[in-house]
Amino acid sequence: MISRTAAKAIADAYKKRFVSTSYHSAGPSISRVDRAGLYDFLFVHNFDAWICNSTKYLRSDNRSVQEYVMQLHTGESVATATPKWTWPQRQTLGQSLLKQLAECLIKERLTNPEFERYGDSDKKAVDAMRSALELEGYIYKDGTLYVPEESVLQEPEEQGLLVAMMTELGLQDIETLKHHLDLSATHYQDEKWDDSIGNSRKVLEGVLRQVALRTGGRKGTPALTEEELDRPAKVREHLESCGILEKKEKDTLSQVYGLLSETGGHPYVAQKDQARLMRHLSLTFCQFVLLRLRGSLDGASGK
Repeated sequence: MISRTAAKAIADAYKKRFVSTSYHSAGPSISRVDRAGLYDFLFVHNFDAWICNSTKYLRSDNRSVQEYVMQLHTGESVATATPKWTWPQRQTLGQSLLKQLAECLIKERLTNPEFERYGDSDKKAVDAMRSALELEGYIYKDGTLYVPEESVLQEPEEQGLLVAMMTELGLQDIETLKHHLDLSATHYQDEKWDDSIGNSRKVLEGVLRQVALRTGGRKGTPALTEEELDRPAKVREHLESCGILEKKEKDTLSQVYGLLSETGGHPYVAQKDQARLMRHLSLTFCQFVLLRLRGSLDGASGK
């Protein structure tokens, strides 16, 4: 499912491509929506007639195209054309249209020589849109936007879910974890692949450390010292000792941590793909460990 964050990035790219604004020192700015250009774009990319025609009724302001695309996510933009549909059905259609819109604009960016005349800001908007989708597992290849598999967590729901779980479970330094979580995404979008992987590793390392703090002294397992908490291997051993992890899970986490530590060290895999996959791997294991902690705490309280 394309998230609201990615839908906003798609909307921003379409706004940049099909809306122009003139600024005048003596009066208000004037926005021009290229309805004809948007109609032709949708037509040549095989969109249905009703959505092509809907562009004729867009408002003449600098948010009309942007809001139209964003409201595909909620189903509002297709409501008039689907009077007997439920809102979930409209949202499903909106998801399909968002994917198609993103796919054809990326294709234009990469293959149409005419796109060069639109300027760097248009290209950057499409590149930002593509990055936002890649963070959710979408991959563009040979004219198609693929979803090889659904991410365990989705953007921005993934960050909201993890932070909510951290709060619920009483972890201590959530702001630092959230800081690295945000950086892992922004560095990816800025094409700083090693920095993105490094922050993904820090998120996983920080979650394990704080779960270890949360479980210190339980089940006859002594709490770790500050020095021990700074040693990832010692933290994993502690989590096994107090029952948060089984041995096979601890060993798997050790291997994952090793992968995250080898930035740029995976032959035959592009750095961009490494950063995306390592981030998903890190966040997946963060959720796994937090769920194990929740189960352990519920068991201790008799829930």
